[in-house]
Order: sequence, then structure tokens, then C-alpha cells
Amino acid sequence: MNNVNFIHSYIYNGAWVFDDESRELDKEPFVAGADILLDVMSGRDKDESKESCSFYFGQTPLPDWDVKLTKNGIDGHDGTYYLVDFPEKSVKAEGPIWLCPALLKFFVESPSEIFVKIK
Repeated sequence: MNNVNFIHSYIYNGAWVFDDESRELDKEPFVAGADILLDVMSGRDKDESKESCSFYFGQTPLPDWDVKLTKNGIDGHDGTYYLVDFPEKSVKAEGPIWLCPALLKFFVESPSEIFVKIK
């Protein structure tokens, strides 16, 4: 699988979703804190007119990465909990976010760290 992946997420019926035809994902939702992370990454938390957010991500540090996710546990159903760190913004999420099993369409197993570069 690719070391660096790309997602273009967007608001659909009030929720953050993304499509990836090559992985058979259509309107895959971000939930359980990942939606709030996208609000912050896109700036929607300050301006609700923002309706998209594109980003690169991988399990090795990307040049000038913006967000680091650190594995914090699993849910027993292939979902994974991550702690969020925005080192440049000194922002920490209040609790872990959950990434659903669709993560395993990008990685063989849930990575211990995910580095995100906002486009």
C-alpha cells in the first residue's frame, strides 16, 4: 500500500465524508471525534461556510506535517482510537478520536502513528 495517502473530505447532509473509488468507499463518514478534528483542520470550527478539507496522511512523518495521531487503543471491531496533537497550534483534542475499520483499506494494520499534512 502507498506510504502517503490523500483524502478530499466534504460536508454531505451535515456530516464529514469522503470517497475513494479505488477502495470502494463512497460517502464514508468521519464520526466519533474525527468529525470535530476535520472541523479544526478545515477551519469550520471558526467559519461554518467551510465545506471541504483535503489532506495527505501516512505512518511516517510527512514534510511540515500539521497533525499527529498517536494510537491509544482498539475497539475490538477493527476500529482504532487515536490521540490528536497539533504541535504548531498547541491544540490537543479533549479525548481520543475513533477511526473506523475503513482505515484498514489504507494500511495493513492500524499504525501506531499517523502524520497528516493539510492541503
